[in-house]
Amino acid sequence: MTATTGRRWATLLLLAGLTLVSVAGPASAHDVLRSTSPADGTHVQRPPAEVVLTFDEPALTVGSVVLVTGPSGSVATGPPRLVDNEVRQSLAGGPAGAYTVVWRVTSADGHPVSGTFAFTADQANASPTTTSAPTVIAATSTTATNVGPAAEAASGFPLLAVAATAAVVALGTLVVGWTVRRRRGAR
Repeated sequence: MTATTGRRWATLLLLAGLTLVSVAGPASAHDVLRSTSPADGTHVQRPPAEVVLTFDEPALTVGSVVLVTGPSGSVATGPPRLVDNEVRQSLAGGPAGAYTVVWRVTSADGHPVSGTFAFTADQANASPTTTSAPTVIAATSTTATNVGPAAEAASGFPLLAVAATAAVVALGTLVVGWTVRRRRGAR
């Protein structure tokens, strides 16, 4: 391989690495909670028949949990149901008082997100009634956190692009080093 060929290979590899970085898409975003029913911090007349969490994208069934606790303890019945962008948790009738919802769902990108919200029922309800229409909540009213090892998603830069670029740079360095050694040996 001549010095000119070695430079051409090094240039080609550098361009390939730059192309990989420039066409790499952003890391997948986690699902974002858009609204809850009942809304966080609201008063409802009676405990609802279910709580509904609405996300910007459909969540995955695996790892999704919704725990609802009222004045008499847990009122959630059965597993949560995922319908389109909603996660629905059925509730048993409960007494008047404060209710806390602790949720964890698996985002479409495979990473779990979680949070909490609360509401108050003004009257007891022996037989649950249906919930009112979802109310949009402010981003600050519900705590949503990314959990699990998701460094590449948290940084916003795809880990695959970094690894590919490092591989291209390493290969380019080897080619240039090999070319320089061959040139020195030919002298």
